[in-house]
Amino acid sequence: MMDRSFDPNTHFEAVANCARDAIIILSADSTIQYANPAVESIFGYEPENVIGESISVLLSEDDAETLLERFDQYLTTGDRSTDWGDIRLQGVCRSGETIPLSISLSDFTRDETTYFSGIFRDVSEQQRREIRLTELNRLAQDLTNAESFQDICQRTVDAAQAIFDHPIASIELYDADDGQLVPCAWTSDVDGLSDEEQLFASERSVPWNAFVTQERTLIPDLESEPDVERDETPLRSVYVQPLGSYGVFVAGATETNAFDESTVDSANILVGNAYSSLERVDREESLREQRDQLADKTASIDRVRRINTVIRDLTKALTQASSRKEILSEVCTRLAASEPYQFAWFGSVDQTDAEIVSQATSGGENGFLDEFEGTDNDGFDHGLIDRVVDTRSPQVQNSIYQDPPFEPWRQAAIERGYRATIGVPVVHQDTFYGVINLYAAEEDVFEQMEVTVLKELGETIGYALNADERKQAFTSDRSVELAFEVTNFGESLLGLGLDSDGSFELENLVERRDGTVTMFFTADEPEPDDILEWLSNQPQVLDSRLVTDRTDDRLFESRLERSTIWAQLLQRGSIVCEAQASGDSARLVIRIPRSADPRSYDALLEEWFDDVELVARREFDEPVMAPEEFEAELHDRLTERQEEVLETAYYAGYFEWPRETDSKELAETLGIAQPTMSRHLRSSEQKFLSMLYDDT
Repeated sequence: MMDRSFDPNTHFEAVANCARDAIIILSADSTIQYANPAVESIFGYEPENVIGESISVLLSEDDAETLLERFDQYLTTGDRSTDWGDIRLQGVCRSGETIPLSISLSDFTRDETTYFSGIFRDVSEQQRREIRLTELNRLAQDLTNAESFQDICQRTVDAAQAIFDHPIASIELYDADDGQLVPCAWTSDVDGLSDEEQLFASERSVPWNAFVTQERTLIPDLESEPDVERDETPLRSVYVQPLGSYGVFVAGATETNAFDESTVDSANILVGNAYSSLERVDREESLREQRDQLADKTASIDRVRRINTVIRDLTKALTQASSRKEILSEVCTRLAASEPYQFAWFGSVDQTDAEIVSQATSGGENGFLDEFEGTDNDGFDHGLIDRVVDTRSPQVQNSIYQDPPFEPWRQAAIERGYRATIGVPVVHQDTFYGVINLYAAEEDVFEQMEVTVLKELGETIGYALNADERKQAFTSDRSVELAFEVTNFGESLLGLGLDSDGSFELENLVERRDGTVTMFFTADEPEPDDILEWLSNQPQVLDSRLVTDRTDDRLFESRLERSTIWAQLLQRGSIVCEAQASGDSARLVIRIPRSADPRSYDALLEEWFDDVELVARREFDEPVMAPEEFEAELHDRLTERQEEVLETAYYAGYFEWPRETDSKELAETLGIAQPTMSRHLRSSEQKFLSMLYDDT
């Protein structure tokens, strides 16, 4: 009997009314006390028609008894012998149709009376998916035993007949000789629709278009399709999915709108399994046909193993090399001694006169470099090296004999027995040092695996060259100061005052651990807000702030990308002594080790500034960084982070009075928490003072 005292609260009603699952509240005798609107969409009954009725109106008789027995057992013993979170029972709709249900039950007490609340979910679609997935899994297992295209196609359409509600399916494979799709396998229903096992009369219809475009095609109503003639197919809806270069899978129906999203998803899995098996059989056939190439593959693996061994030994040698010359010599010598390489050389690019300069060679060169090392005004004579320089990526020519007429360098290579070559960029971060060019006596030597290994080697060499530059900057007892005049600023910060008759003057650069650079500079024009807005629009500027705002001293701080010219100069061990810009001209002064090549810095600047002229060169009998003993000792005592914090704090005006930067702003500049910044600063100050006042 219905309990008239039951009154669901307003919040529950709001939730229940928008639920897609049926929510039903039962009394202990299984009488329905409440039903939400979803009962109608699932069972066909309006809620008021089932309230007061037994739950048996919505369940089969046996399942209703089962549910009542569970209620009685729970009320008597308090024991839930089974999971109440997913009870599977058969529901009965108003139409008499049975549907599978998943029921989640819970109990609650109101006015000392026990009720049971349940969520009744129609899992018909879920069961259909489970059946489809079971069949798809069976097909996947079966296809592992298929040994031919015909076998794969037949098993696939058989599975389609079992999975889909519309058992019309076929697979058409591409015949490269005739240039058309040919039926390979089809379900029995196709025989009753077509005499030639083809679902479309035209050879260039829907399946062909899907194949040539490699796009899945779903047409819910073929009669409304303008490109399909009415007598071309007995189908009214169709789904076509390409099988890569092998052909297409076609599923059809004689009624419109036959393929819902779930069916399409199942078809995608089905075709994916078939495609994988076609690929497998294709590979196996190819392997059977290519057994004579196994020796070549084995040789390739052995070669990579050898090159890996060479690289390991070479990496160890690079860490012990004492100069750039020794680094490059070790690289070329060890590579040229590793089969099947015959010749290795390293070339750097002198942008001043557009010339490739050989700096190290090893192997059977026989005058090879003389054939193309010179250049004319049109650029380099070696096309492959050109491409490495332009793209900063490895370039491979696995058959120098291919595609005549031959460039001069290829003619020279062929005469010396070279058959394949690779150019590998030598880079560190954004600094390009040059190209390692290898030649082999066999074709097809440089496969992808080997190219990847050699690319990593180029990065390792770049790191070693950069480390040598930095070491020379610290240890060289002589240095060179280079002064440049710049009249085309490009995207550099030197152009800050170009449109306002203002000036730019560098105060200091601080290299951060992540490779970015903090720049401190002064500028008198335009107004500070205009300068900050200009800086925010520069792609190489990460963030900026005004440190001090005085009439004669406006100090700004900007954090720059690691790819900027300023970062690259610091990475190569140089010091930027001066950078001033006013109007449309600028002066840039850098200090480099005596052992460094000034032309490489000139070329680096020309990459950034189109119009650069070296106007002065001075030599000094002192190191680039000329540290006093005290400074060197302090550097040894401080960690990298402590030194970065101390240097940034100094140049940001943290120690000025009044302070030009407070601790919060300094922490934000460094990208660390304020307590962390304070701890690093106190530690560095303590180490500095201990050197002044302690005996040690």
